[in-house]
Amino acid sequence: MERIDHILVVDDDRDIRELIVDYLEKSGYRASGAANGKAMWSVLKNHQIDLIVLDIMMPGEDGLTLCRQLRANPQQDIPVLMLTARTDDSDRILGLEMGADDYLIKPFVARELLARIKAILRRTRALPPNLQITEAGRLIAFGDWLLDTAARHLLDDSGAIVALSGAEYRLLRGVSRPPTAGAEPRSAAQSDPGTRRGTV
Repeated sequence: MERIDHILVVDDDRDIRELIVDYLEKSGYRASGAANGKAMWSVLKNHQIDLIVLDIMMPGEDGLTLCRQLRANPQQDIPVLMLTARTDDSDRILGLEMGADDYLIKPFVARELLARIKAILRRTRALPPNLQITEAGRLIAFGDWLLDTAARHLLDDSGAIVALSGAEYRLLRGVSRPPTAGAEPRSAAQSDPGTRRGTV
């Protein structure tokens, strides 16, 4: 039996959170909601989450702070799609700098959220061909490149640093981990029912 992707929606607005969770479940995903950072960490402790939809503007620890904390923990290497009600570039830029994989401005069409989720999952699971990796400490070597897993960037054969997006880092880091014996296969993103549209 194929494993269903599990998406965590973190938003202090109960109506929006439940609407997104409901839509994702109807679209073939498993979905959970969390109203704040404390609830988010509780879900992450007890479940394997494949992607987090994370609102920026929340009381207490906001989405930017939570995203930074996620990226500071190598054990929580989960794709993040950030939501923001602001139309200026500051939140978007800060979110990407904190390691978010994508962002979406509220209000949004639900099918666009679904399309972005599918795109993120597709990017993070694509495997580059003929990639050979050996690990030594925090550095992973392949070809003429070194992946620094602590600094989350690439080094070329001259020692120059090449910055990576969150998705690019996870792509390269993921293929360096051997498959776990007996682990269930991760399913591809489920098909869009294509019949339900809505603005969140």
